[in-house]
Amino acid sequence: MVGIVLVSHSRGLAESVQELVRSMTGPNLPLAVAAGAGENHKELGTDAVEIAEAIVSVKSPEGVLVLMDMGSAILSSETALDLLDESVRTNVRFCAAPFVEGAVASGVTANLGAPLDEVYNEAVASLKQKQTALNGNAPAPAATPARPRTNGYAKAETIRVTIRNAHGLHARPAAQLIKETRTFRADVTARNLSNQRGPVSLRSLSGLASLEILKGNEIEFAASGEDAPAALKKIAALVESGLGDDLAAEAKGTPAKRPSAVPIVVRKKGTDGIGISGGIVFGRGVYLGAGKIDVPQGKARNVEAEVERLRAAVASAQKSLELRGEAMKSSVGEKDAGIYEAQIIALQDPELAGSAGLLIRREKINAALAWDRANREVIARYEALTDPYLRERAADLEDVGRQVLELLVGRPARKLPTEPGILIADNLTPQEVSQLNPKIVRGVILLDGGATAHSSILLRALGVPTVVQARSLFLDVDLTHPVPVAFDGATGQVWLDPGADFISELEARQGVQRKREEEELRTSLLPASTVDGHLVDIYANIGDVSEVEAALQAGAEGVGLLRTEFLFLDRTSAPTEEEQYVSLRAIADKMKGKTLIVRTLDAGGDKELPYLHMPGEDNPFLGVRAIRLSLSHEDIFNTQLRAILRAGHERDLRIMFPMIASLADLDRATECLDKVHRVLEKEGVPHLWPVKTGIMIEIPSAALLAEAMAKQADFFSIGTNDLTQYTMAADRGNPGLASYHDALHPSVLRLISMVVDAARKHDRLVAVCGEAASDERSAAIFVGLGVQELSLSSAKIPHLKACLRRQSFSSLQKLAYSALHCHTAAEVRGLTPVS
Repeated sequence: MVGIVLVSHSRGLAESVQELVRSMTGPNLPLAVAAGAGENHKELGTDAVEIAEAIVSVKSPEGVLVLMDMGSAILSSETALDLLDESVRTNVRFCAAPFVEGAVASGVTANLGAPLDEVYNEAVASLKQKQTALNGNAPAPAATPARPRTNGYAKAETIRVTIRNAHGLHARPAAQLIKETRTFRADVTARNLSNQRGPVSLRSLSGLASLEILKGNEIEFAASGEDAPAALKKIAALVESGLGDDLAAEAKGTPAKRPSAVPIVVRKKGTDGIGISGGIVFGRGVYLGAGKIDVPQGKARNVEAEVERLRAAVASAQKSLELRGEAMKSSVGEKDAGIYEAQIIALQDPELAGSAGLLIRREKINAALAWDRANREVIARYEALTDPYLRERAADLEDVGRQVLELLVGRPARKLPTEPGILIADNLTPQEVSQLNPKIVRGVILLDGGATAHSSILLRALGVPTVVQARSLFLDVDLTHPVPVAFDGATGQVWLDPGADFISELEARQGVQRKREEEELRTSLLPASTVDGHLVDIYANIGDVSEVEAALQAGAEGVGLLRTEFLFLDRTSAPTEEEQYVSLRAIADKMKGKTLIVRTLDAGGDKELPYLHMPGEDNPFLGVRAIRLSLSHEDIFNTQLRAILRAGHERDLRIMFPMIASLADLDRATECLDKVHRVLEKEGVPHLWPVKTGIMIEIPSAALLAEAMAKQADFFSIGTNDLTQYTMAADRGNPGLASYHDALHPSVLRLISMVVDAARKHDRLVAVCGEAASDERSAAIFVGLGVQELSLSSAKIPHLKACLRRQSFSSLQKLAYSALHCHTAAEVRGLTPVS
């Protein structure tokens, strides 16, 4: 790793900058200070001998970058160079970058393992983003023909692309672009040739936002470094793919869907809002005030403690977003849950954390005040953009900032309602949407908001009737008290104080709309038995104890997948055995005798646990995750197994191991379980034994070895998301490869059929617990293949059960047989629908 030396006339300045860099890189970066003169470095000045010693202390084969604050520091540094051995001297680079910005940029880049040339270049370019921001909407200097930049090393290569996304490079495609190009070592910048803004670093989400990239804009990407050609090729492919947006519809002359397929509802005469989620609702409207966080204005008593407090709050907020995004996948799907990925990228923006850290050190203010000021500066930049869609992204930055601020002050800004009714608010954040209780909140009216705001996307995905931009109707309404209100979430119509006759009319319309849903819910407790008597078990996927009741009421016959990650994420140390036992026992008790399948920890790789100090991985989906992580930390694994066995005592509980790739994996996991049982037995601790154990079939190798696996495992549960990803060698998070990620591809279906055939020989049950289990078409084919159990999100259980009850098993078998003989997923989806 490249070492960095900070040379300054002021010891205090250098040490503050050093801590600022550390706040973003952690302790592993080789970083030294050579600053001040005289006794204890209290005088202003620089010392050549100290500079030479600092260089030696951080030297590495990758080289050393030296940053200096003023001109005379250069003389001292040049003298220091003469004091060094030739072997060290030849790999030291002096840099004229601005001291603070250069230190942050070079430190973050070096910490990523970049070579000296790239670290140098990032430092030199560090001031450009601030200059762009300060220029505001003023036009930048006239664009000149692209020409190679040297910056002291290999020439930069450039490409030019035209953005075809209907709403430009908004938050989610921008975040996806950053995420997908992080692994490249090249220094990449982006420049908007259409409005003459930039260049900015491709690593900064706020930097990309400042370019205000709209549909039709021509963007120049410049890359320098050994893998620059590969980086530019990947960027071109990602932009061409749409980065998750639907470009195909626009190419056909059809207006492209907004991100996550939120429909644009045109205002009709007499309507007062924009409908974004269908449903006719009426009742008591309760206003949720904006809520205010009183940010403490005091100075920092201990600067170091405030910096650490800020770092911990940001890390905790990021873990919460990761956990929330993972949990929401089962409710709204992986694509819509990608909203949280964009928020995580925003939270990781080095400019945001860096500015807040600098404010703490420079002005000696508390962490909450520093964070609030830094976040509002970034929000103001978004709000200054001319495109209304891009301006909506300011709400996401405000949401992220508020979450960190709440952690710093120790209390939430506002509480969601606890009495049933219609929720009225100026706006909602994605975090608040994820916490809504559908039994309490029957519908939502947002006075502001927008059809493409992330909170709106989630509300629609969750099926909560919603109208936005309804402020004009409520201008003369006293919202300090509940108000009678009705609305149609499909048309955007809102009616205040509706009379009895009109309520009757709405009830009739609502009745027609709800008839099918009510019938499905009414019969949801009935078994999913086809017309010719074939029974399919329908289970629920849940994330914690709060989801059990909803699952049972929706008709779940058990829990086919309990994700235990909720016990391990969003904390600084591993959970104790007792903590896990109490949580798992509470879930088992709520199951009322029904089956509970507990999946052991499925973390690692892309779901990092900071207290395990896991090394970074180039491809986390192929790395140390799931059972591999558990087997590499047997102390944590054994503690979890002890808690599960204890919680399962006298309960119908089963254990499932994730990401089993080989018989050796299964053998080791089983050995750990047997050993834990023997220890508990010796200690006289009551626990479940024998216990049924199963495995997740997520890797093609496990499917190919299913017959051998069936001799040891009691059941199989197929995770279609990962099985498809690994079969097609296509990262499911890469929008450019979306066409590959279809669980109905014949290759995936043939693996599932192989698993079913192997399980049948040994009388083993086969379930599907992946996202495809909730899709009516996919579920029909899985059942036709011989899958006996489907496990899905609770909200989708009533509909799926009703669909299966309308089919005959013989027709599903014929459908599955035809699907196995197709050649593409499109052919499978084009088969004649089952009746």
